Amino acid sequence: MSSSGLSSDDVSPVERRTGGAAVASGKSLNPGGLVGREAELVRLTELVAGAAGGRSGALLVTGEPGVGKTALLEATRDVATGFSCLVVRGVESEMQLAHAGLLGLLSPLRDLLGELPPPQAAALGSALGWSTASAVSDRFLVGAATLSLLAAAAERRPVLVLVDDLQWVDRESVSALAFAARRLGPDAVAFVLTERDGTGPVDLVQDFPTLRVGGLSATAAAPLLDGLAGPVRERLVAETGGNPLALLESSRALDHAQMAGAAPLPSPLPAGDRLRALHRGTVDALGADAWRAVLRLALSADPDEGDREAAGLDEARTHGVVVRDGLRHEFRHPLLRSAVLERATAAEQRAVHADLAASLPAGSRAQVWHRAASAQEPDAGLATELARVAEADRDRLGHAAASLALERAGALTPDPELAAQRLAAATQEAFLTGDVVRVRRLAARVLDSGASARTRGEVLCIAGMLEQYAGSVPASVEHLREAASLLDGVMLVRALHELAMACFRLNDAAGLTDCARRTDEVADPEDPEQQLLGHFTGGFALVLAGEFEQGAARLAELRRLADHPELRHDARVLLSMALAAGITGQVRDAVTVGAVRLEEVRRRGAIGVLVPCLAILAAGRAWLGDHTGAFADAGEAADLATHLGYAADASLAVEMLAWQQAARGLHDDARASLARARDLTDRAGTSSAAAHQALTAAFCALCRSDPADVVATLEPRLAVDGGVGAGGEPLGVAPLLVEAYVALGRLDDAVALTARYADVVPSAGPPLSVALLQRCHVLTAASESVAAAAFDAAMLAHQPADDPFESARTQLLFGSRLRRTGQRVAARTHLEAARAAFDGMDLTHWVGVASAELAATGATARRDAGAGAQPLTAQETRVALLAAQGLSNREIGASLFLSPKTIERHLSSVFRKRGFRSRTELAVAFARDA
Repeated sequence: MSSSGLSSDDVSPVERRTGGAAVASGKSLNPGGLVGREAELVRLTELVAGAAGGRSGALLVTGEPGVGKTALLEATRDVATGFSCLVVRGVESEMQLAHAGLLGLLSPLRDLLGELPPPQAAALGSALGWSTASAVSDRFLVGAATLSLLAAAAERRPVLVLVDDLQWVDRESVSALAFAARRLGPDAVAFVLTERDGTGPVDLVQDFPTLRVGGLSATAAAPLLDGLAGPVRERLVAETGGNPLALLESSRALDHAQMAGAAPLPSPLPAGDRLRALHRGTVDALGADAWRAVLRLALSADPDEGDREAAGLDEARTHGVVVRDGLRHEFRHPLLRSAVLERATAAEQRAVHADLAASLPAGSRAQVWHRAASAQEPDAGLATELARVAEADRDRLGHAAASLALERAGALTPDPELAAQRLAAATQEAFLTGDVVRVRRLAARVLDSGASARTRGEVLCIAGMLEQYAGSVPASVEHLREAASLLDGVMLVRALHELAMACFRLNDAAGLTDCARRTDEVADPEDPEQQLLGHFTGGFALVLAGEFEQGAARLAELRRLADHPELRHDARVLLSMALAAGITGQVRDAVTVGAVRLEEVRRRGAIGVLVPCLAILAAGRAWLGDHTGAFADAGEAADLATHLGYAADASLAVEMLAWQQAARGLHDDARASLARARDLTDRAGTSSAAAHQALTAAFCALCRSDPADVVATLEPRLAVDGGVGAGGEPLGVAPLLVEAYVALGRLDDAVALTARYADVVPSAGPPLSVALLQRCHVLTAASESVAAAAFDAAMLAHQPADDPFESARTQLLFGSRLRRTGQRVAARTHLEAARAAFDGMDLTHWVGVASAELAATGATARRDAGAGAQPLTAQETRVALLAAQGLSNREIGASLFLSPKTIERHLSSVFRKRGFRSRTELAVAFARDA
């Protein structure tokens, strides 16, 4: 495909292999056109029509070989009138080429690279070899850039992305395309991808809508089998399962008597593995020159064709093994390539690889790989060259390709320890791609290899980090503890830091304290990274152990160390600083510092660190009453976590999202988020999350006016852990449970639980706990004077607690009690204050509750911004906040890794829901939160 522009002449809808060459149409499998695929074509046509109307979508087409997936792709292309068609086909021999699929797909759009945000343009340009600019080392940024490039193209005309044989496209390209497909919205981009059954990169596209293509019925297959007797057609369909390719191939093999039903059919007929056997028979019929030529074609992305190879390919073409498209040859069907590779002996393949290597420039990537494939014995020099190829791949953010190169380099390395080190490096590169299965497999090989203690420790540390963030936290602890017993220096300090965080997630205070002690013993005082990790781990452990002043003093050192030149641009430091400020109660400071640092991270495009940082910021903002910001942060974190594979950190963000949705009356969304949070917690094995998840679930039930569910959720916690709160505080379930008891008329239970709560909350305890205890007294007081005194005490305690939401809830509950006892005028004062506070926090459900209470007092309705307003979604809230800061749609999209069209849609929804007529009105309304 041309890369000179986007006119209809320039972007021709031709199929391309990942290397970029045109190949034969899949319609050659079915010269009569598609038959029996009406339902599938309806689904695909709807997808294309949706994109034409400005609604992006994706569909994964799966099925066995020969069932007609490629023909469906071409049919989709035919109905996409007026679209720019970007087409690529995966080739097995190119899977180790980083971003090869993306290069073949996006090359026609290269001229649009300048429209991307600079970090994205640098990342994509570096990955595809379009530029030599340095890029942020974040694999997700290539996906964000792919999204932006496709969105830019779609502003000119709709775009159809067709990917055939996805199972053979390199992992980097699949990851980038999956990221873009999930996050494109009203951008006029449709994705159709085909994948052979049981072979695809399931972890990357497992959530895509799927179209399963099966065999044809006898009626549908009739046009393919014209000239065959009815019983023969039925027998063929039954024996082949209706596989179109098997039907065509088997029918061609019949003689006239068999076609007429006058002679027995061959047995067995080609179906499934037998279809493979039929293709092997076709390959077996080739002469020596043709066999050599097709084997070269099967093993090389772009083989040179000398006179001998050209003659051999001509013969292969007469046998129907290959077809010519322009100046290139390609196999008529991928099964024929597979048949060639299955027939070739290992010695034949090595010989052809050696021959191909001899025809390529020395030291080139392809030449080194062919030499590596031809090598039968260890070769130190070749292994070193392959390691250099891996380094070049890594520099281009090709971590999956680098992992493959390092794995092969390890196999060719004669020194056992160096071989293990290269395999360990392959494990690290696989970790950076998020390939959980591959990391576990490579790590197991290193651990079984007799590698040195240090190499084993490094691999265990990688495996531990993988499990902590995307797998099982208990498994992470096991790996990291063993790693810490094998490592030294900075690697030991890093392992201890990760182990400390895993212990924290599991409420293992003793384990955390031990990590802090060991870190202090081994951290190098001259190394800023080791000192930062040491102060963080030590301070964290001290604060949690009750040594607040000592711990806070150590954590205060983080800000000084974070400005060190070696750490200033390390995105991971942001996470440590935010956690440190939060655990010392400096929530406002944590939010302020975190927000500033987060913007730096966004500008640099370091997407990978955003999920945990946003989760922490969301919690801090909610504590301070900035529920607009908390909703936006939690929603963005939850959304990104879907694409990045986070588990433990994501569960916290998703749980916060459920809380925020419930507080806005989005009850179905809240239920879905709660279910997702529980699933993530189960996956991560973080049982310590059960307490605060129960409280969040109870709060959501309260918002649904379902006090019975509040009781059903929280009463069991009393038996499980004594009803501790989200932060481990004694009987933290009491405030919500007392409120539910009162709502259900169970006053005796409410009074009894309030008394128990009073026993564990000292008068000089945490201000919020004191305030909530007094609220319980308000609800259970036997007289109005006692209730009033308790209310005054509660509001006094709320002041230093700095939690506007709980303060407003106390006013709401007291005002409601006053109304029920006939003190309507007095009630209005508190209910008005509560409604104004909820409105200021954009918590539309609670605005509605307060408004209903006010109406019950006989007060004249007064419209606030939130009263009766349709609640915004989390993403709409985030977009509104950024628009209030004066950012353009393109700038907002760059910040959130979304397209300008998606931003435009969200802003339109914000304007409609809130009745804004201009950005000025929006800015005024959100000024307090922006």
